[in-house]
Amino acid sequence: MKIFRPMRLLVLAVLIALVTVGVHLWNYVSELTEPVLNPTNKSYAGYSTVPAKVLGLKLEQFTFTGWDQGEVLAVIANKDGEESSRQLSVIGDLTSNKADRLEVIDYALICVDWDHGIRSALPLAESLTAAGITCVLWEPRGSDNRRKYCTHGLRECADVPLLIDELTRRSGKSSPVIVGVGQGYGAGLMLQAAANEPRIQGIISIDAYASLRESITRTMPQTPLSLLTLWLMDLRINSSVGFECFDVAPVESASKIDRNVPVLVVNLTQTNPVSTLEDAVNIYRQLPSDKRELWTLHSAADAPDATTRTITTSRRKIGRNIQTNTIEAGLLKDEDNAAIGMVHWLNDTFVTALDTPHVHTPARPLLTSDCHL
Repeated sequence: MKIFRPMRLLVLAVLIALVTVGVHLWNYVSELTEPVLNPTNKSYAGYSTVPAKVLGLKLEQFTFTGWDQGEVLAVIANKDGEESSRQLSVIGDLTSNKADRLEVIDYALICVDWDHGIRSALPLAESLTAAGITCVLWEPRGSDNRRKYCTHGLRECADVPLLIDELTRRSGKSSPVIVGVGQGYGAGLMLQAAANEPRIQGIISIDAYASLRESITRTMPQTPLSLLTLWLMDLRINSSVGFECFDVAPVESASKIDRNVPVLVVNLTQTNPVSTLEDAVNIYRQLPSDKRELWTLHSAADAPDATTRTITTSRRKIGRNIQTNTIEAGLLKDEDNAAIGMVHWLNDTFVTALDTPHVHTPARPLLTSDCHL
């Protein structure tokens, strides 16, 4: 018996060490997963859901029943009173560059963040309302932060048809003209919503990531245990909300959007690994739309007077990569210029597409691609 006692003690010590390592690893994984499950916008911490007053805007509150049968708070925003600086920038441009067809747009649905959804969407609303467009903003997290965890548009996108139902009732029109505008989280949500909602007749997607899995992989610390950590993160997410990182893939949703829907893909983030130019290119490539465009910011690598950049893409094939085509991406001087450009895209491309006969051939198949920038 005395001979085996040291062995038992050694086994016990190893078990205790394994349990300790396991607990620390799980806590580490939980810390990495928390921002994924609960991506709060710290810029608005402590602020109310809807501002009491916004320069240049009139906000009309209403509620509708969301996908989970709970109440969702929303606002209708229109230009009103003294203009904000963003509005003045758009108005100044429109003085010399007319955009006189925007009145046919009934609503622009704007989504940016899961948390503080209305406040985070106000900058885009300021720019679009300056052009006379009525904007609708809402709380993807639900009224009173009812939804505990974020599903990155996978479930929240089901609010969009219900929101459109309410707007249709309010407008008194059988088929109001609606365009979806999303940034970051909101862009991913809008692409997922548009894949199944034909009443979204145009999309502006700003800084959408191609898939949640890729974004998490790019942002997590790279260690010898990265694959195990990623698997445990999926396990943690699944145990909390019942989905895995693989399930959230706006790039796949993009391939299912009707080819008659004009889509503008905009890449503004230049250093954020969550959403990259490669993501924007891959989303662009999947779109069946005959009226799709890709814009990104002008960089030091571009000629000073360049207005476009040629991006080469390739298609994976067994054993080799075969180049398929090149993309001409439009170049923006800065982010302020992007808002003005979006107004003109809506006027020139989106509104024109409303009068174009629909094409009834199927969408192009989903491509597996590498993007060479």
